[in-house]
Amino acid sequence: MEQEHKIDVKQALRVFNRITREGQKEGDQWRYRGLTASADFDGYTVFIKSAKVALTIFFHNKYSVEYSSARDLQEFVDLLQILDRD
Repeated sequence: MEQEHKIDVKQALRVFNRITREGQKEGDQWRYRGLTASADFDGYTVFIKSAKVALTIFFHNKYSVEYSSARDLQEFVDLLQILDRD
């Protein structure tokens, strides 16, 4: 699906750090307030997922995002903003 929204990668990485600090660890991932976070073996690629959106952040702040609707993506972005502010 064509990307309709620019993800703030720095914000997403701050939220990733919060999830890994404050979330509950389950295997190789953490869960926190509706999001799941994990990283690949070397830490250069991180993953943040909700029930409807999957964000992958690669080296040099490149990213891909998978979602079904613009509304799902907007809800995900809103949640990132809330977790970054709180």
